[in-house]
Amino acid sequence: MMVALLGYFLLPRVQQYVPLVQGKSLAQWDALVVPNETTILSDREILSQKGGVVSVPPRYLVCSIDDDPDGTNAYGIYDPTDLAVTVKNLVRLETKHLFLGTHLHWPDLPDVENNTLNSQLELLESCILSTPLRRTADAREIPQYLLDSSVALEDVMGNTRTLPRVNNLSLAPTLKIPNNCKVGFSQLESEPETVNIPLLAVWGERVILSSLLLERMHHLNLSPEEIQVTTGKFISLGDTGNVIPIDDFGYFSPTENPALVEPHIISANITSVKKAPVGSENAVLTASGVKADDYRAIESPVKQLTQLTLTPVYQDTVNYRRIWWWAELALAIVVAFLLTLPVRKSVFSFWLWSLAIGAGVFLGCRRLSMETVYYSPYLYLMFAILVCMIVFPFLKRRANFIHELIENQHDLGDLSSLYKQETFATKDLTAAKLSARDRKKLRKQRRREKRQKKKQQKAQPKHKADQ
Repeated sequence: MMVALLGYFLLPRVQQYVPLVQGKSLAQWDALVVPNETTILSDREILSQKGGVVSVPPRYLVCSIDDDPDGTNAYGIYDPTDLAVTVKNLVRLETKHLFLGTHLHWPDLPDVENNTLNSQLELLESCILSTPLRRTADAREIPQYLLDSSVALEDVMGNTRTLPRVNNLSLAPTLKIPNNCKVGFSQLESEPETVNIPLLAVWGERVILSSLLLERMHHLNLSPEEIQVTTGKFISLGDTGNVIPIDDFGYFSPTENPALVEPHIISANITSVKKAPVGSENAVLTASGVKADDYRAIESPVKQLTQLTLTPVYQDTVNYRRIWWWAELALAIVVAFLLTLPVRKSVFSFWLWSLAIGAGVFLGCRRLSMETVYYSPYLYLMFAILVCMIVFPFLKRRANFIHELIENQHDLGDLSSLYKQETFATKDLTAAKLSARDRKKLRKQRRREKRQKKKQQKAQPKHKADQ
């Protein structure tokens, strides 16, 4: 029972640190009792899909800015003019949409140099830019380019007070943002680091969207007004059926772990590339290198974009709610009671009984989800059953040893000394309970023998007198 209670509270908290098993997190394994394809919306809800279509991640031509060890760039490893040359060459390689995952912050350069990149970005059909946000004492107004890619706070459903708050930019773009570009945030520098992906941040009365989310919306041809945000549950991307699960803080917990994509082109060498190595109209510009890492806005952008794409697509859905806590407690008590029934049997019999209980728990939980709109997690009970199966052989061996001692001893004083020598009471609670019960039987038997002896002694003088 104690193991089950520990598992009940422990597993939900450690699941994000446990490696994926066959591509599934602990929460996804717990959701196997729910029919059809499922996604975890929160620790109390599961959305089940019927007949959805899995999204195919867009293919990207990945161009990376490196440390330029050969000195190919004219102005340095990260300069707006050299970056403009890279964008121009990407357009030459038939790129129409660009996800720019680097900072665009050159405050010491004149506007003419900054806007050199602006003129090249306008050659693209569309582009998504990134900038980090933070919360400071000196708040400022929302820039127009962020305001255009945001949603009204009043349109967000659920508790919006838990969403991260920002009021300033860390590395604001120093170039004029073209009309064909949308800007989202890359990082929330005032928030603690996490393996999850932040998608929402509140700035005044507006909710700013992540550049990763804007990229996903671009491929679905959606505007910010067409999405529906419910904190603690999901972001519904229009009427496409795409649903991105989020927690109360607007973070997405990836359930897929795609492989990292190596850069196809290095920015400094792009002018010598005659044909794109990847046949795609979409490109990602990132940075990788000892020095160039300082300019990267998003870590592994292709991987994170793929994780967002592989979120569920729903058509017919059922929202399953977790059963009440007292029902789960009652179930744990029943499982604990059933596990005590075969304690006097052999280890093999106990294991078979435990496996039967585990199968019954899983099938029962699945039956509950098939017949109702409720579900009950089962992993913490399976964890408790597994621990009992591992520990039982040791307890059984100890109990058999104590039982043999009791059967072979007739002097209660000798028994007591043997108990002290073996110190079984401090080593094994189950054995201690067994021995205490047997000692009680021995005391009763001793008193019974004394009474019978007294009766015999009384009967002997009377027998002699009759003779």
